[in-house]
Amino acid sequence: AAEVAEYSDNLTLENTLEKELRDVVAALELIEKGAYGKCKYCKKDIPTERLLARPSSTSCVSCKKALTQEL
Repeated sequence: AAEVAEYSDNLTLENTLEKELRDVVAALELIEKGAYGKCKYCKKDIPTERLLARPSSTSCVSCKKALTQEL
C-alpha cells in the first residue's frame, strides 16, 4: 500500500513538473518571437510584478480572473 501511495505522489509531482516545463518552453518561444510579457487575451502588457512572481504567465491578472470567473 505504501508503494502505491508513493507511486501516486510521484506521478502527481511528475505531471506538475511536466506542465511547468511546457509553460517555461512556451515562455521562451514568446521571448524569441518578441511577444513575451503581453497578455494573450487583451494584448496589454503583463505587469512586471506578475512576471516576477510567475515568469511563464501568458495573461494579465484581470483576464485570468475573468477566465476562471473569480470576479
